[in-house]
Amino acid sequence: MTPKGSRSGRLGLITFATLMASCGADLGPALPDPGPSSGLDPETMLADLTKAEAIAFCDWTAGRFGGYGRGVTCADGTTLSARQSEALCVMDWTTASPNCPLTVGDFEECVNGAVVVPRCRTVPPVCLGVVLCR
Repeated sequence: MTPKGSRSGRLGLITFATLMASCGADLGPALPDPGPSSGLDPETMLADLTKAEAIAFCDWTAGRFGGYGRGVTCADGTTLSARQSEALCVMDWTTASPNCPLTVGDFEECVNGAVVVPRCRTVPPVCLGVVLCR
């Protein structure tokens, strides 16, 4: 997740996110919203995701944002969005720093805090921890 215009965004972060800014980029096809849970164990550390788990997690994240490369803009002007492609997102998680302090549940909280109605006012605080994952 990449909070755009923040310290996190400058470090190449949300997923975020694995999430990248979609401004001016080609958007992938729209995806249906899979709901608030990725289906993965929320206690799993992000740095410990297997490739198969990373794929599922990336697809969930992209679905929550409406598709790869799509996102939301918070009231403070920060943009949070899904990576441009599944391959880039999977690479992010399979090469995440072993010092990454976040769990699947933390990242779900970050994504859900950005996409639930009403949309985020500011970047959900848990999202800022994603910076340590890169």
